[in-house]
Amino acid sequence: MKKRAFIRWASLLSAWAITGAGLGQTTVDEQAFRSLSDAGRYRFVHDFPFDKMDSSGLANLLPRLLDIANEKGDRHTAFAVLYHKCRAREALKLTAAARDSLFEEMETTAAEGGFEIEAVVARHFVILENYQKIRIPPGQSYAEILQELEQLEAIGLEKFRDYSVARLLFQDGSFLYQLEDYERALPCLLAAEQFFDLEEKWEMYWVIQVLNYVYSIYQHQKDYPKGIEHAKKLLDFVRTYQPKDTVEGNLCHDWQGIASIDIASMLVAQKKFDEAEKWANEGYELVKTSEKSGFQAETEFNALTILVPAKIELGKMGDAERLLRRMETIHETFPQTGYFYFKHLGFYESCVKFYEKKGDLAAAMRFVLLAKPLKDSLDRRNDVRKLEQIKQRLDAQKYTEQIRLVEREKEIEHWQKNAALLLLALVLALAFGIFKRLRNRRRQAQAELESAQKELEMFTSDFRKKAELAENLRLETEKLARLGERSEYLERLTHSTILTEDEWQRFRSIFEKLHPQFIAEQKALFPDLTPAEVRLIVLEKLDLSTQEMANILGVSVNTIHQTQSRLRRKTGPSPA
Repeated sequence: MKKRAFIRWASLLSAWAITGAGLGQTTVDEQAFRSLSDAGRYRFVHDFPFDKMDSSGLANLLPRLLDIANEKGDRHTAFAVLYHKCRAREALKLTAAARDSLFEEMETTAAEGGFEIEAVVARHFVILENYQKIRIPPGQSYAEILQELEQLEAIGLEKFRDYSVARLLFQDGSFLYQLEDYERALPCLLAAEQFFDLEEKWEMYWVIQVLNYVYSIYQHQKDYPKGIEHAKKLLDFVRTYQPKDTVEGNLCHDWQGIASIDIASMLVAQKKFDEAEKWANEGYELVKTSEKSGFQAETEFNALTILVPAKIELGKMGDAERLLRRMETIHETFPQTGYFYFKHLGFYESCVKFYEKKGDLAAAMRFVLLAKPLKDSLDRRNDVRKLEQIKQRLDAQKYTEQIRLVEREKEIEHWQKNAALLLLALVLALAFGIFKRLRNRRRQAQAELESAQKELEMFTSDFRKKAELAENLRLETEKLARLGERSEYLERLTHSTILTEDEWQRFRSIFEKLHPQFIAEQKALFPDLTPAEVRLIVLEKLDLSTQEMANILGVSVNTIHQTQSRLRRKTGPSPA
């Protein structure tokens, strides 16, 4: 709070220097305004006394401030300038087209800046303009105002202080009051009352209207204690307020009378006639001395409709008769049509009570008969008005439901898009995982294949070396035999098997890694192959010579040829 107060004090000091307030001027040093920080410019605009300027001064100053804010890219200050231009639209005499353009610019600026609070404020003025110009059905305006109030509550009323939150609430509450939606109007107007701060130069009119609407709602709801409490608040306000001119002075005087009469009316409803008489007398004396000649007679007549019944109930028939004659004099000046048509009803009902109290039933019946068509007509008019208000509320509900349906469809569409994106992401993640797994498997299989290839090559190379050694031993044995010598060891070594059963199993395992289906396919094609024939087919697959195969298997070349012949008979010309 201290920091906020300091910032406000500093900005006010800056405003004093920039505007030359010490000299009573309302000019702005544009260079100084331009040199402020964004926050400083924003605060300066809201603290500037635009209400003290005439229309020509406003028309000259506001565009310059807006240009500087836009030049600096300061969207927050730009909106603040547009807001004060909107507040001054009557003084500036803006055309309908210019007002619409201003509202549109406010909404655009709020949207571009991403300002949640400013967006609500801009929309508020659009709603009021549409309603006042009857551009949209009242039901739609009703629904939009309810939506706006929800937004104000959700964001926090305190955050709208820079944009006259009390005024926003009063305007919304006034609309609801006119529709007689008292349940929604009352909390809205009570909230507006909490934000009144006369140091911020709130117009007296707004304060009076809010307090009047509040106690009128309590009066309608027959909560008379609270109604009287707020009527007395209004009375205290107009008694202590220091008027700035004669118009405000007259307004304060008149409302002292009106509030006093309304207090008397609520006391009469509670049958507190002694107290009611006191308030009614005070109110009547005030309205009689009102200087508002256009409404003085009507206001005096309204006071008499409260004072006369109080006098009658208290048995002060002389006072009642005198006041009733005055009431009749005013009544005769009212026209028989339009707004004043139903004013006559108040006089007739007062006469009925007076003559009933006196026991003159014939006179009382005469006024009953005069009042009846007026009362019936008033009831019909009220019924029509209530039906129209019900229709407007139903239209508002339909419009609200349509908005909610559209929003729900947007939410579903948004959810579907997000779900689709999420599903796509999951599919891509799954596909990438599978791809990585397959790639790793492929790499592993390739590595295993390469390893098997190398191992088989080493195995084959080893077989060849052993076969070569066996061939050399065979040749040596044959040489010794020609010389008549014989080596039993060499002969046994020569006829030994290089490819033992253990080595064959190891060799087969490596071979099948490179050619996984080869042996199985041969056995499937030729089921009667012997193990020796299978080994021969595998060695032929490795492109070994007949001698190499004979040496590896530890048999003679003739044995290899014989085995090959049997294979040809089983498999055909190409056993491999």
